[in-house]
Amino acid sequence: MNDGERTNYVYEFTYSSAPGLREIFQCKYVSPIEALDRFKKILSLTEAPFDFKILVSDATMGEESSFQVKGGSIEEMFAKFKVFLETSTGCIFEEIVDEISETGFDETRLESMSNFEKMQVIIYASFKHGKFSSLDVAEIYEDSFSENLPKSTASTYLARMWNHSKGHLERYGNRSGYTYRLKTEIKEVLRETERAEELLAAIQMQVRD
Repeated sequence: MNDGERTNYVYEFTYSSAPGLREIFQCKYVSPIEALDRFKKILSLTEAPFDFKILVSDATMGEESSFQVKGGSIEEMFAKFKVFLETSTGCIFEEIVDEISETGFDETRLESMSNFEKMQVIIYASFKHGKFSSLDVAEIYEDSFSENLPKSTASTYLARMWNHSKGHLERYGNRSGYTYRLKTEIKEVLRETERAEELLAAIQMQVRD
């Protein structure tokens, strides 16, 4: 999805720009990427801590999703809104294969990584051999990050990764129980597994510290 692509989404932000001052900002039919950029600009003009409510509507389907954050830093607000947009619209802002650099892990990166990005690290680093399920992913995720990842969320993220992983994943079964396999016969996948292993090791050291 390109930044300038027209969509059916309507975004409404209700927030406190300063103590005692409530404002509403709305933007229509822009991509989630553009909405995230506009949200970031709003955050840069506000004073923390403050409350924020986001309502995302699909003008065609008539569906709505909302998310509210009370207090927190600007960085926390931005990270939470990013995850909310990923979940409510299915948009993927950054693929973890682009996040992994040759120079190693930046210790500040863990705090800014979404749950989806963390799960991608788990997939590439932990499942080089054989098939795996959403339950397998959720268990390793919790062990690696000391955070709970519901099985339903893992299932949603896996389906999204399968759709957008450039052919890196194979899927088997049906809606009652999918399993997946990394196509390690592809050289690009092998490169990403090696990088993800290094990244996960660095993350686990930071989590333990």
